[in-house]
Amino acid sequence: MESVHRFSLISSLKGRLAVILAIATIIPILLTGYISYRWIYIVQTEKIEAEWLDKVQRERDELDRKLDELGRVSQLMDIEGGIGRDVVNFITSSNSFERAILYRNINQSVANVNFSNPNLGVMFYYAPEQAEPLLFPNANVKLQFQPEDLHAFFKQKLFTYYGPHESLDVANQAEPVFSLLRKLNYGQGRSLYAYIETKVVGLDAMFAKASTAAASHAESPVYHVLTTPAKQIAYTNMPTGPDNQHTAFEPPDHAYKVFEATGQQGWTLYQLIPKDDYNRELNKWLSQFILFASLSFGLGIILAWLIWRMVYRPIRIINREITRFSYNPSLTQVPATGLTEFNHIMNNFHQMSRRISELITDVEDKEKRRGQLEVEKLLVQINPHFLHNTLNTIQWLARIEGHTNIARLVSIFTRVLHYNLGKKNIIVTVREEVDAVRDYIDLQNIRYDHSFNVKLSIGPECLDVPIPRFILQPLVENALYHGFDDDDRGEIEVAITRADSSLYLRVKDNGKGIPEDKLLAMLEEEDDQLRKSGLGIGLRYVKKMLDVYYGTEAQLTMESGTGIGTTIAIRLPDTIKGVEALDSGPHRG
Repeated sequence: MESVHRFSLISSLKGRLAVILAIATIIPILLTGYISYRWIYIVQTEKIEAEWLDKVQRERDELDRKLDELGRVSQLMDIEGGIGRDVVNFITSSNSFERAILYRNINQSVANVNFSNPNLGVMFYYAPEQAEPLLFPNANVKLQFQPEDLHAFFKQKLFTYYGPHESLDVANQAEPVFSLLRKLNYGQGRSLYAYIETKVVGLDAMFAKASTAAASHAESPVYHVLTTPAKQIAYTNMPTGPDNQHTAFEPPDHAYKVFEATGQQGWTLYQLIPKDDYNRELNKWLSQFILFASLSFGLGIILAWLIWRMVYRPIRIINREITRFSYNPSLTQVPATGLTEFNHIMNNFHQMSRRISELITDVEDKEKRRGQLEVEKLLVQINPHFLHNTLNTIQWLARIEGHTNIARLVSIFTRVLHYNLGKKNIIVTVREEVDAVRDYIDLQNIRYDHSFNVKLSIGPECLDVPIPRFILQPLVENALYHGFDDDDRGEIEVAITRADSSLYLRVKDNGKGIPEDKLLAMLEEEDDQLRKSGLGIGLRYVKKMLDVYYGTEAQLTMESGTGIGTTIAIRLPDTIKGVEALDSGPHRG
């Protein structure tokens, strides 16, 4: 908890990032070292020891099998049910023919036994009382056989095991063998012996010389010691130490790693590995681990510094851009941070700053346009009460004098002025705007003494939709004054529909149309001649009103061509946001 508290006191990202990266570098090395230690010292050590113990047990089992094989073969040479009965008959018979038959059968039987057991070596019978004691040998053996000259391995009742020793076979004396001498009693106190040898096939590593054992195990030389059940040395190939047979053996644990396995008859087989060679791999691993841990730590520090720099440098760039924008919101080129994620953040920030700048500029422009509209409105509304009072006086005088047409003209004109000069809110309904257009058309009909063909198509669902005042009449006025020649009797269609939360206004005439260059000039408000002629003045006023109250949500389009008429279409939202802030209430004018 104390370390967590101290870490929480580091308030900067730079400090916390340095601490985290340092921890992230050191902890993997410590964990790797600990896991490696556990693996090498515990898992691997136990595994290696188990493998060596398995090796010595396999050799023990192989030697047990060979000794058991000697015992089984000796059963075939027994007097009771074996070849030994024929041998006894051969010794005791005086009939030459019978002896010849027995001699042939015995040799054939010995050959069959030797053939069925290919690992066997010399086999013969030994009869000490006979003039020729070696009977029926299967190989060229020494003429003088003395069992006392062989070193006994162990004894078991009538069985005496010898070895390892040189073979009695003159041709294979260099190969060590184990042998069995079994006593066979027959007659009255007379004895016969069966001698059998077995080769050490499968135990080559055990009987290798000391120099050969070291050369064949360059990494870890292995030496063998075989002891009798009395713990006396029966065989050893160690380069140093006790090598005399029938001397007591004590495993030299201080210099060797010792593995042992005990046979069925109590003898013991030892495998001895010099500790320096046994620990060589472990020491090699320790030195390599220290080297690689040092390299990993150095590389981790370098990578930690690179990560810290990779993260902290883009943050400094972003902070610099934010600081710059706080006192200079003008747009500049987006600086590159070198990382896709931070570049994305920087691009979003610049888009946001660009949008903020545009909004600030837009608000300033709207305020300027509203001021201009207010000035234009004031200019139009100079002394409106005087005009209304004067027109009302004219209207009453006309009625008194009986001039009904003049009275009707003045009445309509008064309503038009009353609407246009702002005696009502600047936000009106479609119904009020359409009524004002009807009054304007009636006024023009009286003025020009004929009826203009103006068709009004207003959807009932549109009548109560709020719109800015005086955006429809200027479009009709432009169509009347500039769409037809004096003698034309054209048609004007005014249509208002509502769909998908939008209000659609369309003023269409079939007059002479507007040339393309003048149409572009009207939309761009750049032609002074058009302003002087009056063409486009009402249109510009309508565009300003739409821009003030709807912004980009309103759309105004014009389609016209010489001889095909003109169509002006407006799409508005069917609601106005912020009406209370834009309109001050009744009697605004």
